[in-house]
Amino acid sequence: MSSSLSTWLFQRARWVGYRSYYRLVEANYDYQWLATQKQTPAGQFRSYDLLNRHGSDPMLAEIHDHCGPDATIYDIGANVGVYSLALTADSPGRRLLAFEPAPRIRAQLQANVDCNDLGDRVDVLDCGVGDEDGTRPFYLSTYPELSGFDRESASRWEASLAETITVPVRRVDTVAEDHPAPDAIKIDVEGASPGVLHGAHETLQTHQPTLFIEVHEEGLSTETGREVRDILERVDYSIVEQADYWRCEPPA
Repeated sequence: MSSSLSTWLFQRARWVGYRSYYRLVEANYDYQWLATQKQTPAGQFRSYDLLNRHGSDPMLAEIHDHCGPDATIYDIGANVGVYSLALTADSPGRRLLAFEPAPRIRAQLQANVDCNDLGDRVDVLDCGVGDEDGTRPFYLSTYPELSGFDRESASRWEASLAETITVPVRRVDTVAEDHPAPDAIKIDVEGASPGVLHGAHETLQTHQPTLFIEVHEEGLSTETGREVRDILERVDYSIVEQADYWRCEPPA
């Protein structure tokens, strides 16, 4: 069998598997049939996702170990809320701000927050995060986790662009004026990390949160990692590159 045919068969099988899973999960959220217990390195919680995909997540474990019991954490690119739920489930003093601009995914996030009775610890914000306040086109992917402000990202792998919507966007600096400043920020925004960091300039200099960033360069033509590194070097942050994410520390 040729390598090109093997690749096509693999991609086709992945597309069928992912699409089937996403449709089943979407129905489970819509009808709220089953919220199963999920075990993570940070804590246990229930969710309407069907798989425990973050059961051994090293970035989640490191954020949990780094943050104190009363920390404020910004979860930028919260998706259905795994990080927000795990980091607050067994830590009642923590406060999470969960940012998710996609309406359908945000409703799933809110359903998970509600079924765990964590509304007093997790604030769900209906906006994206970027380098200026306003609105921007947001690209919804047939693979929901690839949705974002980068059109190219929404059509990576076998996914395709499902819809383009307009969503509100706020800078981290603006959010920090109206909410507690972050002790840590988790950024998982499918290649849009540079924009998030540009909009957090004052927060990084004044409050110096530790950053945990999934850089996301696979399948993209932009050099996201280089841009992120340049921005952080200008505010004297140091970077520790882990296998799937970067931990970025402020100057001592």
